[in-house]
Amino acid sequence: MSPSRGALLGGLAALCTAASASAQQGAFLTAGRVTAGSPNEASWRFTVQRDLAGPLGVDVSITELPGGRPKEGELYGAGADLALFSESRSFPTVFVGASAGLGTRAQPRFWSSGSIGLRMPVVLVGALRLSLEGRWRNITVPDRDGLEFGISLGYRNRSKNNLSRPESAGLWAPRATAEVLRAGGIPESKARLLSDVVATALEEMGQPYVWGGTGDGSGGYDCSGLIYYAYARFGVPLPRTAASQAKAGTAIRRDIDALLPGDVLTFVGDRGDAVVHVGLYVGEGRFIHSASNGVRLSRLREDDPDGRWWLRRWSGVRRMVE
Repeated sequence: MSPSRGALLGGLAALCTAASASAQQGAFLTAGRVTAGSPNEASWRFTVQRDLAGPLGVDVSITELPGGRPKEGELYGAGADLALFSESRSFPTVFVGASAGLGTRAQPRFWSSGSIGLRMPVVLVGALRLSLEGRWRNITVPDRDGLEFGISLGYRNRSKNNLSRPESAGLWAPRATAEVLRAGGIPESKARLLSDVVATALEEMGQPYVWGGTGDGSGGYDCSGLIYYAYARFGVPLPRTAASQAKAGTAIRRDIDALLPGDVLTFVGDRGDAVVHVGLYVGEGRFIHSASNGVRLSRLREDDPDGRWWLRRWSGVRRMVE
């Protein structure tokens, strides 16, 4: 891309980002190849993503496309796609949309297009994503109808409205975790760390159960993977499996009144002889864990059907930071 094109696209990208920064969930730069026409030529697109409702979202983008006459001008424009499953880390995003703009030099002065396609993340590191995309584009420029393939690099934050999701006992949000930890005798710096660990785990509410999953690159978590991920985000290395986490840290007596946010709860199977599950205590009798129905909150209470099942299998407590 020439310096002048880069400056134009960069300037428009900055405006697009500034206009939507308060609500965006992701931003991506896509380098593509338009296969229709002769010769095949590159396309560029900068996209900002927003979630609308449930799995539905919208992608707002600025784009540069090759015109119908090679090396005789370009097509610049803006567009929007309605997208399904943009937040997913394990299956494709489906999108359909339209764009329009202006042509330069020998290209049509005005152009418009409609398109439909799929985008699939292939590399995930934290919020960063590398995705492959295929799009069928119908455009008013002669000889340019056809497939456009691309590779996208950018970031995708997950929705931050997880605490509004229901748990089995209803809606719940924790008290200030750091205050609870300080009151329990945890030093200030470690109280802040554990508060961040708990908040990080709560952000994963609703993520699917994936055997061996630790979040990044796997699309979900198993029980020990969720705790491993939450602590590792803040530089605290834990063992990877439930059995090894049950031996890490310091043993705390199995008493709800003795628990502090950040404690790891261990659970045994029906035979009662080995730890098969772990959860992260978040306060007020609740713990977050990844079970067969995904990451969720449960309560340690006899009067709660789900909580009763776990309470009767609760075998121990490990405190990883003191």
